[in-house]
Amino acid sequence: MAAYRDRFRLLLGFAHRQLRKRPGDLSLEDLNAAFILEFLHHLEVGRHNGIRGRNARFAAIRSFMEYVSFEEPSVLALAQSVLAIPMKRFEQPLVGFLCRAHIEAVLTAPDVHAWTGQRDRVMLTTPYNTGARVSELINLRVADLTLEPTAWVRIRGKGRKER
Repeated sequence: MAAYRDRFRLLLGFAHRQLRKRPGDLSLEDLNAAFILEFLHHLEVGRHNGIRGRNARFAAIRSFMEYVSFEEPSVLALAQSVLAIPMKRFEQPLVGFLCRAHIEAVLTAPDVHAWTGQRDRVMLTTPYNTGARVSELINLRVADLTLEPTAWVRIRGKGRKER
């Protein structure tokens, strides 16, 4: 809720500067597609927001316009014109990975002669061997581990899915 509040503060501040209207004097018609495009341009150029930041702020406006389209049919065309503005595309960098030598260096770094080193080694090898996320690793319990006859671990993932 705080994120939506802050995004609308930006929009209302921009509207105040551009339209010379206080937030209470704005009408839905003031928030037309041309104005929203101007605001998005301001975010990128004036505030130096990246595309992800711009899209996050625009997502709040889109959610509001979705709500408006259901609650106030008289401005449906206006809401649809704003909703027709596309999100900006951006390139997502490829996820990097470690080569085998670097993985082996990480896995053998803990001192296995110390209790903390043994613990750290288990915490590093478990996600490597199971593909578990850090959040899944944090939620592991002793009861989730079976050592005999064949070692295995029960991992609870997103949506309480077990694997």
